[in-house]
Amino acid sequence: MAERPQEHESLNNIIVVDNLPKVDPAKLEKLKVVISKVYSKFGVCRNEYYPLDDEGKTKGYGFFEFQNEQMAAEAVKQTDGYRLDKNHTFSVNLLSEVERLTQVPPESVEINNLLSWLTESDAVDQFAVQSDDPKKTTIYSNALSQPIVIEDRTKWTENNFVWSPKGTYLASFHEQGIAFWGGKEFRQVQRFAHRGVNYIDFSPCERYLVTLAPRPGNPDAFIVWDVITGLKKRSFPIDQHLPQGPSYFKWSFQDQYFAKQGPDGIYMYDTESFQLVDKKPFRIPSLADFQWSPTDNRIAYWTAEDGNVPARLVLAEVNGLKLEEIRSKTLFNVIDCKLAWQKRGDYLVVKVDRYTKKSGEKTNIKYSGLIYNFEIFHMRERNVPLDTLEVKETVQSFAIEPVGHKLVVITGEGIRTNVTFYKMGQGQRSGKIETLKVMAQPVTTAYWAPNGQYVVLAAMKTGSSSTAGVLIFVDANDMSIMTKQEHPDLSDIEWDPTGRYVASSVNLWNAKRDHSFKIWTFQGNLVFEKTVERLVVFHWRPRPASLLSEETIKEVRRNRNVWTPKLDQRDRILRTGESAKQQEQRRKQLDEFQKIKEKNIKRLAIQRQQRVELRGGVDTDSLFEQQPSTVGEEVVEFLIKTEEVEYKP
Repeated sequence: MAERPQEHESLNNIIVVDNLPKVDPAKLEKLKVVISKVYSKFGVCRNEYYPLDDEGKTKGYGFFEFQNEQMAAEAVKQTDGYRLDKNHTFSVNLLSEVERLTQVPPESVEINNLLSWLTESDAVDQFAVQSDDPKKTTIYSNALSQPIVIEDRTKWTENNFVWSPKGTYLASFHEQGIAFWGGKEFRQVQRFAHRGVNYIDFSPCERYLVTLAPRPGNPDAFIVWDVITGLKKRSFPIDQHLPQGPSYFKWSFQDQYFAKQGPDGIYMYDTESFQLVDKKPFRIPSLADFQWSPTDNRIAYWTAEDGNVPARLVLAEVNGLKLEEIRSKTLFNVIDCKLAWQKRGDYLVVKVDRYTKKSGEKTNIKYSGLIYNFEIFHMRERNVPLDTLEVKETVQSFAIEPVGHKLVVITGEGIRTNVTFYKMGQGQRSGKIETLKVMAQPVTTAYWAPNGQYVVLAAMKTGSSSTAGVLIFVDANDMSIMTKQEHPDLSDIEWDPTGRYVASSVNLWNAKRDHSFKIWTFQGNLVFEKTVERLVVFHWRPRPASLLSEETIKEVRRNRNVWTPKLDQRDRILRTGESAKQQEQRRKQLDEFQKIKEKNIKRLAIQRQQRVELRGGVDTDSLFEQQPSTVGEEVVEFLIKTEEVEYKP
């Protein structure tokens, strides 16, 4: 016990070094000499302690007590990620941080139901707004009267925040790792210790989390975690030859597999063993990109041209240990491809950029005579038929209707842009792509509502564009423009998960001033706006998929005339305020007013004779009593209670 660190006012002068060599007693002194040389340069190390197992071997980590906190902090900063040899790279933390990050909340702490926000009777959505300097995160409930602040915290996160795909958790970033918050009061429910983390990515079903800490030489740059248990499942180093980021790993729709692009193909791992499927990658020469289907264990990928070998567009299906090709197309003169799946997985749309002439050397290739094609796979039809749409103008952007069969393509340059709505053929009409309407509008991007039909055409701020801020609300059922609005210096557009509202925002990255967000109805009516100094980001809280069947949803829509009058009345009442809560508040205010009024009436009555004497015998009070009353009456509807009734179609 003599070697153990001494008690101190805090633990900030003690560091924990992980990934040390595991040695037997004969080599322990030599290990101490080597480690001492590493840490002696940072100051006086008063104590060192190497825990031993039952056989007397070191366990692979150690504790080092420095003379003061400054020495310890510098040792952590300089040696976290230090490579002792090819098999040992240090992971270093302050002991105080290790205890904080690994502490499990006591069982007595009430976390609340993590899905409690979904039980709100009016299905009110939530959204979060972050501002900088000071870094503050505010969560609102989008009530009908106006958004209500339900949580407001400064320095909740050191970087940004991320909602989980189903909205269960809010993730915050810290120097030592990631924290999850949830429940009615947004209490901390989970921690993931990964020093220097700056990117995270969830699996679609929220079972797993990927964190990235891109420190040089870090063998645990990527870590895959189990969200519920908080346990580390697998780690990966950084591949210097491939782009890094939160989408480095791509997940299958039910979290069964995750995959990454390697130098020689797709490296796919299963989430039972977290090992390579079939213990080897699926070899795909010249692989350029791949994307999972959002609803099936299918992968779309394309391979780039390689000498005389043309590019290929491939649709494949995971079948046990195999990746079986089910549809493909050879493409010539290809510069680039962009893969896009429809939300329901009914269509795969691939934008293909092609050239007619190529010149220059391999390191400085120039293309001319550009042509744009859309290759459209009909995923739900037999043999997966493939349509081709050729577009002659420069394509700025495109968007697939999430639930439906429409495709929006924005073409042109600068402010001279056209918006074209296409209908993708189905069944016997496969192969026939119908042009529904062409609109000449100065926009850059299209944003579909989550359930389709409604779309916002927006002019986002790019460079010094004079049209930035235009919002055009379109009903794609009849191709009508419902309204046009403006939000100057527009940075971002985001629909709420139900498609009832859409938010526009101007953040500090795109504008020097007038940072704000606005909330619109799906028809384009402004319902709320707020200026937020140094606004960083606005995000709606996601919702899980509806549990209602397609038939039930259709039945509700067929009988909406029965419910619409009742729901409209309820909406009118809710827009007046907070219903019974506000009624009680007004009653209290009225009671206080009546007490003050009665007190003053008594005082006036007592002093009446004095006033008559002071005014030469004239009773002026009677003059006021004879004047007509100017008191008005306000009628306000309040929601006192709600009642559930059984729906019988």
